[in-house]
Amino acid sequence: MDYAPTMLERTKDALHLLHGDTSRLHFTDFPDYANIGDSAIAQGQYRYWHWRKLDILSTSSFHTMPPRLYSATDPVYINGGGNFGGLYKEHSEHRYSLAERLPAETLLIQGPQSIHWASPADRDEFLRRMAPRKQLRIAVRDHASYDDLKDDVEGLVLSPDAVHMLGRVPAPEPTQKEVRLIRRDPESAGGLGEGIDWPKDQPVTRASAWLTHRTKELPFLRSAIPTANGLWEPRSRRRLATGLALLAQGETVVTDRLHGMLIALQLGRPVKVRDNKIGKLHKYVDTWLADTDADITWI
Repeated sequence: MDYAPTMLERTKDALHLLHGDTSRLHFTDFPDYANIGDSAIAQGQYRYWHWRKLDILSTSSFHTMPPRLYSATDPVYINGGGNFGGLYKEHSEHRYSLAERLPAETLLIQGPQSIHWASPADRDEFLRRMAPRKQLRIAVRDHASYDDLKDDVEGLVLSPDAVHMLGRVPAPEPTQKEVRLIRRDPESAGGLGEGIDWPKDQPVTRASAWLTHRTKELPFLRSAIPTANGLWEPRSRRRLATGLALLAQGETVVTDRLHGMLIALQLGRPVKVRDNKIGKLHKYVDTWLADTDADITWI
Protein backbone atom coordinates (compact mmCIF):
# COMPACT_ATOMS: atom_id res chain seq x y z
CA MET A 1 0.00 0.00 0.00
CA ASP A 2 1.08 3.56 -0.74
CA TYR A 3 2.86 4.77 2.41
CA ALA A 4 1.76 8.40 2.71
CA PRO A 5 -2.00 8.20 1.98
CA THR A 6 -2.36 4.91 3.86
CA MET A 7 -0.76 6.32 7.00
CA LEU A 8 -2.70 9.57 6.73
CA GLU A 9 -6.01 7.68 6.79
CA ARG A 10 -4.88 5.40 9.64
CA THR A 11 -3.83 8.41 11.66
CA LYS A 12 -7.02 10.31 10.99
CA ASP A 13 -9.11 7.33 12.10
CA ALA A 14 -7.10 6.92 15.31
CA LEU A 15 -7.22 10.63 16.15
CA HIS A 16 -11.01 10.51 15.71
CA LEU A 17 -11.12 7.87 18.45
CA LEU A 18 -8.75 9.84 20.66
CA HIS A 19 -10.65 13.13 20.40
CA GLY A 20 -14.19 11.77 20.30
CA ASP A 21 -16.66 14.67 20.26
CA THR A 22 -14.10 17.22 21.46
CA SER A 23 -14.75 20.58 19.77
CA ARG A 24 -12.32 22.81 21.69
CA LEU A 25 -9.18 22.23 23.71
CA HIS A 26 -6.15 23.66 25.42
CA PHE A 27 -2.80 22.56 23.93
CA THR A 28 0.10 22.17 26.33
CA ASP A 29 3.62 20.74 26.25
CA PHE A 30 4.11 22.67 23.01
CA PRO A 31 7.63 21.73 21.79
CA ASP A 32 9.37 25.09 22.16
CA TYR A 33 12.85 23.71 21.52
CA ALA A 34 14.95 22.67 18.56
CA ASN A 35 13.84 19.02 18.27
CA ILE A 36 12.32 19.20 14.81
CA GLY A 37 10.63 15.82 15.21
CA ASP A 38 8.48 17.16 18.05
CA SER A 39 7.61 20.21 15.95
CA ALA A 40 6.57 17.84 13.15
CA ILE A 41 4.24 16.15 15.63
CA ALA A 42 2.75 19.51 16.61
CA GLN A 43 2.24 20.45 12.97
CA GLY A 44 0.48 17.14 12.33
CA GLN A 45 -1.78 17.74 15.31
CA TYR A 46 -2.55 21.24 14.07
CA ARG A 47 -3.41 19.85 10.64
CA TYR A 48 -5.94 17.53 12.26
CA TRP A 49 -7.42 20.19 14.53
CA HIS A 50 -7.81 22.70 11.72
CA TRP A 51 -9.37 20.02 9.51
CA ARG A 52 -11.83 19.23 12.34
CA LYS A 53 -12.35 22.98 12.93
CA LEU A 54 -11.52 22.54 16.61
CA ASP A 55 -11.01 25.70 18.64
CA ILE A 56 -7.53 25.87 20.19
CA LEU A 57 -8.29 27.89 23.31
CA SER A 58 -4.70 28.28 24.50
CA THR A 59 -1.21 27.01 23.79
CA SER A 60 1.68 26.69 26.25
CA SER A 61 4.91 24.79 26.72
CA PHE A 62 5.61 22.67 29.79
CA HIS A 63 7.49 25.54 31.43
CA THR A 64 5.14 28.40 30.41
CA MET A 65 1.78 26.82 31.23
CA PRO A 66 -0.11 29.37 33.34
CA PRO A 67 -1.41 28.15 36.71
CA ARG A 68 -4.96 28.99 35.63
CA LEU A 69 -4.91 26.03 33.24
CA TYR A 70 -5.20 23.72 36.25
CA SER A 71 -8.78 25.03 36.54
CA ALA A 72 -9.69 24.32 32.90
CA THR A 73 -13.06 22.72 32.20
CA ASP A 74 -12.45 22.16 28.48
CA PRO A 75 -10.22 19.24 27.38
CA VAL A 76 -6.46 19.62 27.79
CA TYR A 77 -4.24 18.01 25.15
CA ILE A 78 -0.60 17.08 25.86
CA ASN A 79 1.75 16.98 22.88
CA GLY A 80 2.62 13.55 21.52
CA GLY A 81 6.17 12.25 21.16
CA GLY A 82 8.64 9.87 22.72
CA ASN A 83 9.13 11.38 26.17
CA PHE A 84 6.80 9.13 28.18
CA GLY A 85 8.28 6.92 30.88
CA GLY A 86 10.83 8.87 32.90
CA LEU A 87 13.74 9.55 30.53
CA TYR A 88 12.67 13.20 30.39
CA LYS A 89 11.72 14.17 33.94
CA GLU A 90 10.32 17.65 33.24
CA HIS A 91 7.82 16.28 30.73
CA SER A 92 6.80 13.54 33.15
CA GLU A 93 6.20 15.97 36.00
CA HIS A 94 4.17 18.25 33.73
CA ARG A 95 2.00 15.32 32.64
CA TYR A 96 1.44 13.98 36.14
CA SER A 97 0.68 17.36 37.68
CA LEU A 98 -2.08 17.86 35.11
CA ALA A 99 -3.52 14.43 35.86
CA GLU A 100 -3.56 15.21 39.57
CA ARG A 101 -4.68 18.84 39.57
CA LEU A 102 -7.18 19.28 36.75
CA PRO A 103 -10.84 19.16 37.82
CA ALA A 104 -12.09 15.58 37.93
CA GLU A 105 -14.57 16.21 35.10
CA THR A 106 -11.99 17.72 32.72
CA LEU A 107 -10.82 15.41 29.95
CA LEU A 108 -7.03 15.02 29.74
CA ILE A 109 -5.78 13.75 26.36
CA GLN A 110 -2.25 12.49 25.80
CA GLY A 111 -1.20 12.63 22.13
CA PRO A 112 0.44 9.54 20.57
CA GLN A 113 3.50 8.42 22.54
CA SER A 114 6.03 5.60 22.66
CA ILE A 115 6.28 4.16 26.18
CA HIS A 116 9.65 3.31 27.67
CA TRP A 117 10.07 3.10 31.44
CA ALA A 118 13.43 4.38 32.62
CA SER A 119 13.00 2.28 35.78
CA PRO A 120 10.33 0.28 37.63
CA ALA A 121 9.90 3.29 39.91
CA ASP A 122 8.91 5.41 36.92
CA ARG A 123 6.17 2.97 35.99
CA ASP A 124 4.98 2.93 39.59
CA GLU A 125 4.82 6.72 39.56
CA PHE A 126 2.63 6.66 36.45
CA LEU A 127 0.32 4.09 38.04
CA ARG A 128 0.05 6.20 41.17
CA ARG A 129 -0.24 9.69 39.70
CA MET A 130 -1.84 9.43 36.25
CA ALA A 131 -3.45 6.08 35.51
CA PRO A 132 -6.20 6.43 38.18
CA ARG A 133 -7.65 9.53 36.50
CA LYS A 134 -11.14 8.76 35.15
CA GLN A 135 -11.28 11.46 32.48
CA LEU A 136 -8.14 10.31 30.67
CA ARG A 137 -7.33 9.19 27.13
CA ILE A 138 -3.84 8.13 26.11
CA ALA A 139 -2.69 7.29 22.58
CA VAL A 140 0.33 5.04 22.06
CA ARG A 141 2.30 4.51 18.85
CA ASP A 142 3.14 0.79 18.89
CA HIS A 143 1.83 -2.60 20.00
CA ALA A 144 4.42 -2.96 22.77
CA SER A 145 3.32 0.32 24.36
CA TYR A 146 -0.33 -0.67 24.02
CA ASP A 147 0.25 -4.02 25.69
CA ASP A 148 2.12 -2.25 28.49
CA LEU A 149 -0.81 0.03 29.37
CA LYS A 150 -3.92 -1.89 28.30
CA ASP A 151 -4.67 -3.21 31.80
CA ASP A 152 -4.11 0.16 33.48
CA VAL A 153 -5.73 2.76 31.19
CA GLU A 154 -9.34 2.39 30.08
CA GLY A 155 -9.20 5.17 27.48
CA LEU A 156 -6.25 3.73 25.55
CA VAL A 157 -5.95 4.21 21.77
CA LEU A 158 -3.40 2.69 19.37
CA SER A 159 -2.48 5.50 16.99
CA PRO A 160 0.20 6.35 14.46
CA ASP A 161 2.29 9.44 15.04
CA ALA A 162 0.52 12.71 14.21
CA VAL A 163 3.21 13.60 11.64
CA HIS A 164 1.35 11.43 9.12
CA MET A 165 -1.42 14.05 9.02
CA LEU A 166 0.95 16.10 6.85
CA GLY A 167 0.56 13.54 4.06
CA ARG A 168 3.02 13.48 1.20
CA VAL A 169 5.29 16.53 1.33
CA PRO A 170 6.51 18.10 -1.94
CA ALA A 171 10.30 18.00 -2.20
CA PRO A 172 12.87 19.66 -4.45
CA GLU A 173 15.42 17.63 -6.34
CA PRO A 174 18.19 16.31 -4.04
CA THR A 175 21.56 18.03 -4.10
CA GLN A 176 23.73 15.32 -2.53
CA LYS A 177 23.92 11.55 -2.27
CA GLU A 178 22.78 11.25 1.33
CA VAL A 179 21.95 13.17 4.50
CA ARG A 180 23.05 11.55 7.76
CA LEU A 181 20.83 12.58 10.69
CA ILE A 182 22.37 10.99 13.79
CA ARG A 183 21.14 11.25 17.39
CA ARG A 184 23.35 13.00 19.92
CA ASP A 185 21.21 12.45 23.01
CA PRO A 186 20.50 9.76 25.67
CA GLU A 187 18.50 7.65 23.18
CA SER A 188 21.44 7.13 20.82
CA ALA A 189 22.69 3.57 20.45
CA GLY A 190 25.78 4.75 18.57
CA GLY A 191 27.42 3.00 15.66
CA LEU A 192 26.28 5.22 12.80
CA GLY A 193 29.45 7.25 12.59
CA GLU A 194 29.61 10.83 11.40
CA GLY A 195 26.54 12.94 10.80
CA ILE A 196 24.54 15.88 12.11
CA ASP A 197 21.65 16.02 14.54
CA TRP A 198 18.67 18.34 14.27
CA PRO A 199 20.09 21.86 13.83
CA LYS A 200 19.72 24.72 16.28
CA ASP A 201 16.83 27.15 15.91
CA GLN A 202 17.00 29.84 13.27
CA PRO A 203 17.56 33.37 14.69
CA VAL A 204 13.93 34.47 14.28
CA THR A 205 12.68 31.43 16.21
CA ARG A 206 15.39 31.78 18.85
CA ALA A 207 14.40 35.40 19.39
CA SER A 208 10.69 34.66 19.72
CA ALA A 209 11.38 31.85 22.20
CA TRP A 210 13.78 33.84 24.38
CA LEU A 211 11.19 35.18 26.83
CA THR A 212 9.29 31.91 27.14
CA HIS A 213 12.50 30.10 28.01
CA ARG A 214 13.14 32.57 30.85
CA THR A 215 10.17 31.13 32.73
CA LYS A 216 12.33 28.15 33.68
CA GLU A 217 14.29 30.42 36.02
CA LEU A 218 11.50 32.96 36.65
CA PRO A 219 8.22 31.04 37.09
CA PHE A 220 6.31 34.20 38.05
CA LEU A 221 6.52 35.22 34.37
CA ARG A 222 4.19 32.40 33.33
CA SER A 223 1.05 34.40 33.86
CA ALA A 224 2.43 37.11 31.55
CA ILE A 225 3.26 34.81 28.61
CA PRO A 226 0.62 35.03 25.85
CA THR A 227 -1.25 31.77 25.20
CA ALA A 228 -2.90 32.72 21.89
CA ASN A 229 -2.13 29.87 19.51
CA GLY A 230 -1.37 32.26 16.67
CA LEU A 231 1.79 33.26 18.52
CA TRP A 232 2.96 29.65 18.93
CA GLU A 233 1.98 27.64 15.87
CA PRO A 234 4.37 29.51 13.52
CA ARG A 235 7.33 28.40 15.64
CA SER A 236 6.69 24.72 15.01
CA ARG A 237 6.02 25.51 11.35
CA ARG A 238 9.40 27.23 11.01
CA ARG A 239 11.22 24.41 12.80
CA LEU A 240 9.60 21.79 10.59
CA ALA A 241 10.53 23.79 7.48
CA THR A 242 14.16 23.71 8.63
CA GLY A 243 14.01 19.93 8.97
CA LEU A 244 12.33 19.44 5.60
CA ALA A 245 14.98 21.55 3.89
CA LEU A 246 17.75 19.57 5.58
CA LEU A 247 16.44 16.08 4.75
CA ALA A 248 15.35 16.97 1.21
CA GLN A 249 18.97 17.61 0.24
CA GLY A 250 19.74 13.89 0.20
CA GLU A 251 18.87 11.26 -2.37
CA THR A 252 18.81 8.96 0.67
CA VAL A 253 18.47 9.71 4.39
CA VAL A 254 20.50 7.72 6.94
CA THR A 255 19.14 8.09 10.47
CA ASP A 256 18.43 6.62 13.88
CA ARG A 257 15.69 9.18 14.57
CA LEU A 258 12.05 8.11 14.22
CA HIS A 259 10.99 11.43 12.72
CA GLY A 260 14.05 11.59 10.54
CA MET A 261 12.75 8.36 9.03
CA LEU A 262 9.08 9.36 8.83
CA ILE A 263 9.66 12.85 7.44
CA ALA A 264 12.12 11.52 4.84
CA LEU A 265 9.57 8.93 3.72
CA GLN A 266 6.93 11.64 3.38
CA LEU A 267 9.38 13.58 1.22
CA GLY A 268 9.62 10.49 -0.98
CA ARG A 269 13.20 9.70 0.04
CA PRO A 270 14.41 6.15 0.76
CA VAL A 271 15.84 5.73 4.24
CA LYS A 272 18.60 3.65 5.77
CA VAL A 273 17.80 3.15 9.42
CA ARG A 274 19.40 1.96 12.63
CA ASP A 275 17.29 1.69 15.76
CA ASN A 276 17.81 3.87 18.80
CA LYS A 277 18.69 2.56 22.25
CA ILE A 278 15.11 1.81 23.28
CA GLY A 279 13.91 0.08 20.08
CA LYS A 280 11.52 2.86 19.13
CA LEU A 281 11.95 2.56 15.36
CA HIS A 282 11.57 -1.22 15.04
CA LYS A 283 8.45 -1.16 17.20
CA TYR A 284 6.92 1.56 15.08
CA VAL A 285 7.75 -0.05 11.73
CA ASP A 286 6.46 -3.44 12.89
CA THR A 287 3.19 -1.88 14.08
CA TRP A 288 2.37 0.36 11.11
CA LEU A 289 4.62 0.16 8.07
CA ALA A 290 5.14 -3.53 7.27
CA ASP A 291 2.21 -3.60 4.81
CA THR A 292 3.13 -0.33 3.08
CA ASP A 293 5.66 0.45 0.37
CA ALA A 294 7.81 2.54 2.75
CA ASP A 295 11.38 2.33 1.36
CA ILE A 296 13.30 1.34 4.51
CA THR A 297 16.62 -0.50 4.74
CA TRP A 298 17.92 -1.54 8.18
CA ILE A 299 21.65 -1.13 8.68
